[in-house]
Amino acid sequence: MIYDFDTTATSPVLPEVLTEYVRMLGEQGNNPSSTHAGGLRALHQVDEAKRIIARCLDCSAEEIIFTSGGTESINLALLGASRRNNRRPRRAVTTAGEHDAVIETFKVLRDDEGYEIDFVPLTPEGTADTDAFIQALEKAPCGLISLIVASNETGAVNDCGLLLPLVRERAPQAVTHGDIVQVCGKMPFSFRRSGFDFASLSGHKFGAPKGTGVLLKRKGAALSPIIHGGGQQHNFRSGTVNAPGAMALALALRFHSERLEAEREHVLAMHHLFLREIAARGVPHRVISPDGGSPYVLSIAFPGIRGETMLNALSAEGVYLSTGSACGSKRAGENHVLAAMGLDKQAILSAVRISFAPHHTDSDVRHLASRLADNYGRYASI
Repeated sequence: MIYDFDTTATSPVLPEVLTEYVRMLGEQGNNPSSTHAGGLRALHQVDEAKRIIARCLDCSAEEIIFTSGGTESINLALLGASRRNNRRPRRAVTTAGEHDAVIETFKVLRDDEGYEIDFVPLTPEGTADTDAFIQALEKAPCGLISLIVASNETGAVNDCGLLLPLVRERAPQAVTHGDIVQVCGKMPFSFRRSGFDFASLSGHKFGAPKGTGVLLKRKGAALSPIIHGGGQQHNFRSGTVNAPGAMALALALRFHSERLEAEREHVLAMHHLFLREIAARGVPHRVISPDGGSPYVLSIAFPGIRGETMLNALSAEGVYLSTGSACGSKRAGENHVLAAMGLDKQAILSAVRISFAPHHTDSDVRHLASRLADNYGRYASI
């Protein structure tokens, strides 16, 4: 039996979604851009998916662009907004706690398009340092800002209700983008009230198939395409729209949106149960994730054992967790988010990321704690 505690990296497709997705895949495949009856049926599926997403995220259907996932959405938002707004200052601000997709795209803007990039430092709790953020905004005119709302590494939640008004006061010309990949299906979110011009999300983080994503684009926000072709989706993202994937993403989002509070309470209970269980077993540990962050993500260090060692030992027993973002997993022993929080090298080396999900049970969590405690006793050097 597999015990998957790495659902921050990817989540299993919801059974209810999988059934409908397979049914749609089994139908005669029609292109939503075709004008015959089959194409119109496919277009109707895409439009219905937009209506569902719009209700869940408090946006309009016209503000939805379907993509292949969070990374493409982030690239489209940052590259597309920067290239469409040539008159804006060629300076961008983000935080040191962003996902690699944001950091690497900003490096492209720096290296290829001459942008000056400021990375705002993090507090020890993993959120953007507000004073440093204000200083970055006031340092020089800024044209582009990207903020992660909930950290994929620690679950720390940035107070965008505080940060976005600061942008409007001090850099009103700036285009704003929000990484809401770890928010959708887990926390309430209103695009209309958020203040973001763009927001990126990924379907496979909340029970939709991989290869599904959305970029939310506020009406009137200027955007250039980064994929060119037949001009689909108002020429913002060419390519045949994946109608079954769009509907699957919408259904998964609706499933969780209708259960947000109940699922959050359950996940928080699993989070607390795990901490009680390892404490009862006498496992030395240091909780890195802040109080009040997303309960779905727990960053925790176990002194005396490398996180990579614990990961491999548990993996051999069918228990999955991670040492951080799957996108950065090839850089063993490195974690730019934990480093930005001020953690020393030994703490980073001993840290793992545990994901809690609505389908986890008390028995699952106790099994994780038991296996972790046994392996700690077997391999720890203290």
